[in-house]
Amino acid sequence: MMQSAARPLAVAAASSHFAEAAPAVREAYRNFILDTIAVMAAGAAHPSIRDARHALAETGGGSSCLGFAEPCTAGTAGLINGMAMTVLQLQDGHRRARGHPMSHVLPAALAVAEETQASSAAFLNAVMAGYEVCARVGSALGGMQPLLHDTGTFGCIGAAVAAAYLFGQDLDEQARTSLIEAAIGNAAAVALFPFRDTCMEGAGAHHLFVGLGVQNGIVAARSAKAGLLPSVATLERFFGPRAGEAFSPSVMVEGIGEDGRWSHSEITNAYLKWHPVCAHLGPMLDCIELLRERVDAFDPARLVEVRIDVYSTASQYDSPSPKSDLAARFSFRHAAALALCFGPLRHDGFGTQRLEHADVLQMIEKITLCADERFDALYPANRPTRVTLFLSDGKVESVEVMVPKGDGERALSRADVDLKAKRLIDSAWGEGHSNLLVTLIDRIEGGAPADFVVELGQLLRRPLRRETSIAE
Repeated sequence: MMQSAARPLAVAAASSHFAEAAPAVREAYRNFILDTIAVMAAGAAHPSIRDARHALAETGGGSSCLGFAEPCTAGTAGLINGMAMTVLQLQDGHRRARGHPMSHVLPAALAVAEETQASSAAFLNAVMAGYEVCARVGSALGGMQPLLHDTGTFGCIGAAVAAAYLFGQDLDEQARTSLIEAAIGNAAAVALFPFRDTCMEGAGAHHLFVGLGVQNGIVAARSAKAGLLPSVATLERFFGPRAGEAFSPSVMVEGIGEDGRWSHSEITNAYLKWHPVCAHLGPMLDCIELLRERVDAFDPARLVEVRIDVYSTASQYDSPSPKSDLAARFSFRHAAALALCFGPLRHDGFGTQRLEHADVLQMIEKITLCADERFDALYPANRPTRVTLFLSDGKVESVEVMVPKGDGERALSRADVDLKAKRLIDSAWGEGHSNLLVTLIDRIEGGAPADFVVELGQLLRRPLRRETSIAE
């Protein structure tokens, strides 16, 4: 019988103890939980998913759908909250996994924690368990198969682990391990295989990928608890080979010590996005801001040509003629033109009037996107990008960035995380709501209050100030 990584992953997940983690790890989880809630809130308030959120909401249950006063079932909450994660393209990321673990894990953990009336300790343990499994499975894939998008795939497995931990929180560790192992296999069998180009084409169905991934994960875990068990080694026999471009099963168990526990935390290898665009576009926006600082009296009218050089994978995530807010966040030329004409891009900076502004349209015609094969060997460890400006006076200015702000050595500071969260949360709920959420989430580092999950749910259920309009 094939030995599956699901077992050692489940053993480590079942023994996750957030309170015993190093201070730096607890702070990282604090930052990612806060950031994910902030991104979810601002995404939920975006008009592009307003009708879908209301159409899919079904009251009855004990879990919070962000912005809805009445609670929903856990599966519905996971779907609706997960949908909001990709609207602004500001969600978390893990470079080696090439995806967004926390965007799937946190909505699942929160929904099931509320349903099961979990303690704050169980909730945080579940988040850690789900994240650490999710990042390892994603890393083992070695990138996605052609035309396959990452969201809803291995993230579904992370959601299932978090849910299974909470469904089994009152079991002994051995029984909880078996439940998590079964949930991993179930999720690996039912994970989505979504179409990559949906996002570049700006199709709203893209937002279902995370939402359904979270919901599928919850169902996979609930079904495991009810006795529906997976085939042996579904990870190795089906999910990995079908989803991964260069699947390496051994990577899934890296960072698990001889005692069966996590020997290192993958959350410390993750990143938070600063720019509201696909992660492949982030370094380009960093380059533009560096050039803005370098060029005296920066004037877009002086630009004759703009050349953007990227690695080949990045060029595959380009929307050359975006027709929607979402598609524009995947367009190198349009995002660059907005940043060159109007300054640093904010989450609400993709309004129709901006995209159709005469200066932006003229700037787009000056921009060329090129794939530099020399950059390919540096990815995914880096995201190498070069932006070169050709000025009307004959001068040429060029800047290269290896990784975007928010990643690796350029990780967001705690102050950056808080600033980003304040902007996003207050845009959704109004001035001051961010203070309440930050104050609550700050407490998890030293031991969350007993009613943490209840308080968090109450804050999330507060009706949104408005379905925010995008900046003009």
